[in-house]
Amino acid sequence: MKKNLKRAAIGAAAIGLGAAFYKMPMKDRANMCSKAFVKAIGKFSDGLPEPAVNIDSEEIASAKQETNLVNESAKNSKWVLGYAQNSILPDDILIKEYCIGGVTRFPARFPTGVLDDIRVRAICLGTTEGALSVFAVVDCIGLSNRCVKIIRQRLSGFMEENNISSLNISSTHTHSSIDTMGIWGRIIEVFKNNRKVLIKGQGELMDSCDEEYMEFLYNKITETIKEAVSQKTPGKLYKAYMGSSSEKYVSENAPLKERGIKGYVWDRREPYDCSCQLLRIRFSPDDKSKNDTVLVNFSAHPYINSMSEEGKGTGENISGDFVYSLCDYLEKAGNNAIFFNGAVAAVYPTRLYADVYTFENQAKAVGNELGRITLAMTKTNEEIFADDLLNPEKYEAESIIFSDRVSNYREWIEKKGEEVIEEKELEPVLKIRTKEVPIKVGNPIFELISKVKVGNYTVLKSDNKKYESVTEIGVMELGNELKVAFIPGEIEPDIISGSDTLKKEYSFSGEDFSEPALKDVLEYEELTVFGLTNDAMGYIIPDNDFSMMFLGTSKIMKKLFGNHYLEIFSFGKETASTLVRAFKDLK
Repeated sequence: MKKNLKRAAIGAAAIGLGAAFYKMPMKDRANMCSKAFVKAIGKFSDGLPEPAVNIDSEEIASAKQETNLVNESAKNSKWVLGYAQNSILPDDILIKEYCIGGVTRFPARFPTGVLDDIRVRAICLGTTEGALSVFAVVDCIGLSNRCVKIIRQRLSGFMEENNISSLNISSTHTHSSIDTMGIWGRIIEVFKNNRKVLIKGQGELMDSCDEEYMEFLYNKITETIKEAVSQKTPGKLYKAYMGSSSEKYVSENAPLKERGIKGYVWDRREPYDCSCQLLRIRFSPDDKSKNDTVLVNFSAHPYINSMSEEGKGTGENISGDFVYSLCDYLEKAGNNAIFFNGAVAAVYPTRLYADVYTFENQAKAVGNELGRITLAMTKTNEEIFADDLLNPEKYEAESIIFSDRVSNYREWIEKKGEEVIEEKELEPVLKIRTKEVPIKVGNPIFELISKVKVGNYTVLKSDNKKYESVTEIGVMELGNELKVAFIPGEIEPDIISGSDTLKKEYSFSGEDFSEPALKDVLEYEELTVFGLTNDAMGYIIPDNDFSMMFLGTSKIMKKLFGNHYLEIFSFGKETASTLVRAFKDLK
């Protein structure tokens, strides 16, 4: 009897505590659990030596980039551009166990097939009267600033010989490529081994990243950059731009200039807003025997082929995702192609025709339709229907699913109506400014992996006993008509546009973000973003909406704590404000 009463009392107390916890304001619940979460992670660090105070690799330390490239328009000056691309798929992809980066699974994922290619694409851009800048984009989950500096160091002599003042490496962020960050492989095995070695001082450390593949990748990137520089040729540069940086307040009936690619992208993080911008930069060479080069920029996670669902896909195939199909379509239309991802924090592409298509076909549809839109935006409907590659009827005839439905692409054309986006020629003016930015690392997960030598990040213990890393930002201006921010990670779109999460009524903390929107800092309303550029430092979340609390993405967890899974892969709460303040020096 007494035991039953005791159990009943304990049960009642537990129910009472649970009810009290549930009645707490979300902020208080999350903060209470966050403290416990941080403390628990810290326990794993006990007994481990601190990371280094300084970067001890000469290869990395010597590759700092503080660019101030200014090519003003001069008499007879012209744009020059060179393009190259290469596969980064190793020959033994299905023989050796390569880890797939982008989705956390235990045990790690290893590819069982290849759906399409993964590549590095590069352009060399400059003017006939000034210095050059090089951009390489890699079909991978991300490359840290440490990796970027290794590439720069290896190309330092080449850059000097060829008057290259700025070298920038971006990632498309595909979730179905080989792990280049070292945090999606055998990390539990590596963690256990390295923790034991570091505490006991015996044995050998394991590398969580495949260094043999990284060496292969560095060689492919440097090879492609050199090839792009060798192919530079004079010509004209054009800009076409549509869409708002804040989709939330754009109506379905808004003009194309404002609506952009609304409906093709969506946000999974409350209060749900994203960019519907699409930027096209087209280089037309004077030598008409050479292809135009088309640069495309919008914001969306290439994640579709990383998912797993019976009958849809396994998530165990190598793929460039929609990026491959996008560039493949543009190439079939007679162009060189390169894609730069944007403000991509929790922004995803609409999974087109998901009710009938496999993941592979969904990714192809996203790439194909956005490729068509990239070219169609500057054409009349009469021109679109007269072009076999742009005609929606011919596109729909390629798939049986359109026998009783119309494509999203046709709907986009119908909403477009007779509106045509203007393509503007850019005068040969190129300005690029970049700078390094020290970042406080307040995430205990990144502190832990830095100690146990997991991942391709560089996290140091600074002289003031704080954990820090170094990242890089930049601003590019083209032709006095276009301004682009280089962002070293996956940035929340509101930080660019000034939308809801910067406001106290929509934020976790109930406070306003301490800094202005980046478009206001850089004084350019149509500011676009090259995300994951020169670093893949993780998510960049407004300080006022940051909560280091994650117990999954189920409905009950979202109700209890909000949608804050991104913070797990962020350097910390002060990252966003630190970067925005740093941009003030580059305006």
